[in-house]
Amino acid sequence: MCSRTVTTVSATILIACASVASAQSSTDRSFTAVSDNCDTVTWSERALATYPTIASACQGVEERNGKRYVKFQGKVKSSQDKGQRLVVNFKDGGEVTLTPPPETNLYVNGKKTPVADLARGDELRFYIAEDRLAAQFPETETTSARFVIVPIVVREQQLAALPHTAGTLPLLALMGTFSLSLGGLLSLYRRRRS
Repeated sequence: MCSRTVTTVSATILIACASVASAQSSTDRSFTAVSDNCDTVTWSERALATYPTIASACQGVEERNGKRYVKFQGKVKSSQDKGQRLVVNFKDGGEVTLTPPPETNLYVNGKKTPVADLARGDELRFYIAEDRLAAQFPETETTSARFVIVPIVVREQQLAALPHTAGTLPLLALMGTFSLSLGGLLSLYRRRRS
């Protein structure tokens, strides 16, 4: 009886682990594609939540070493913090915010260029792999299997980065109202006691 219970519990744990692993691998994927055509790309919920126009920005699908990549092109719209926050206009589909480390070099017009030297209008070519939602830039101008991986800022982080304009005035007003109310209650209490 005891060994049957242990076996049942072990089987249940294995099934649960397998379910979690398959769910995790499906959520880690940025897209699935059945051919080298942009029309066959199905973007993950996370990718669409981050950039709703990502599908229209697709410039092609390539396969390298058994992995599919979606190709993108874009022009630098703005560069902040010495290139550590790049806003890039997708060709045919909105814009994307990238956060490369300061030592990152990208190929622009055939030259290895530090991100700090990128300027408005510089054209960039990058890829997103099917298993990772990040911009991947080829390490050389020619097609290579090695990439420089640059994080994409997700929508929640973009919203958090917006300036706060409300200030502390509403909090001060609330504290003042609370103080007046407390003072009124104390004077009413004193009148009743006397």
